[in-house]
Amino acid sequence: MADWPGLLFIAEFRSPLIKPIYSTGPHHGYRFALVAAGSLLLMFLDLRFNQLDKARQSLSYVVAPVQSLVALPSELVKWSSETFSERNVLLDSNRSLRSQMLILQQKVQWLAILEAENGRLRQLLNATARLETEFLTAELIRVDPDPFSIQVIVNRGAQDGVAVGQAVVDADGLFGLVVQVDSLSSRVALVADVNLAVPVYINRNGMRTVVVGTGDLNSLELEYMPDTADVKIGDILVTSGLGLRFPAGYPVAEVIAIEHDPGEPFARIRAAPLARLDRSRSMLIVFQGQKQ
Repeated sequence: MADWPGLLFIAEFRSPLIKPIYSTGPHHGYRFALVAAGSLLLMFLDLRFNQLDKARQSLSYVVAPVQSLVALPSELVKWSSETFSERNVLLDSNRSLRSQMLILQQKVQWLAILEAENGRLRQLLNATARLETEFLTAELIRVDPDPFSIQVIVNRGAQDGVAVGQAVVDADGLFGLVVQVDSLSSRVALVADVNLAVPVYINRNGMRTVVVGTGDLNSLELEYMPDTADVKIGDILVTSGLGLRFPAGYPVAEVIAIEHDPGEPFARIRAAPLARLDRSRSMLIVFQGQKQ
């Protein structure tokens, strides 16, 4: 009831303006009937005669901007919706493409690894043709961190029939010797280990000698070679098979340096191992005779 004075005030305030408009003229029903009759008349004239076409065309020039203006908000809403929707679709597509690109890059890297591994296995397969004895393939699983020895661990052990003293070769040359065997793995001393000596002969002239490790993966030495010995740079040293520990006829090293000291009876001869001591991961464990 407290709002009645306010309503009365509004009615009194608006009545002078509204009354002249709605209080005069015919009743609303008559107006509607009049408009409907006019519309029907215009439709009839438009259907039967062509005189209204020009008026309608002229009127369309006036109405068209109004129609465009009225449709502008809905067009803006539609454009914004499509724009943001396309942006979200593009963002999702971009994220998906990035994920696919990472997956493809990983596959390419994996294919490169497989290709390199395949190449190493092919080389190792070719190396088996040099061996007349049985052999067992092995994979490098760890490098001994002891700085005073050059040894590695392979994934073959007593369970596979491996025994201490077996020779190990890779695709290019003599790799080392098994010095310790566990159940599932074995320790291999590389041919460059200072504690390893290999009976060899020079492939060019058959001269027998012994090559020993120096602790350097890239260097071996020939022991007690007379200063006048027939040794040349480039000579290939091959296992002689003496001692029945290393397979005969397998390449070991290539002579790379010969030093003559006038005061010494022996020449200092250095050779580079042919086996890839710092790169090979696949190798063969040689069985001299029947496999145990």
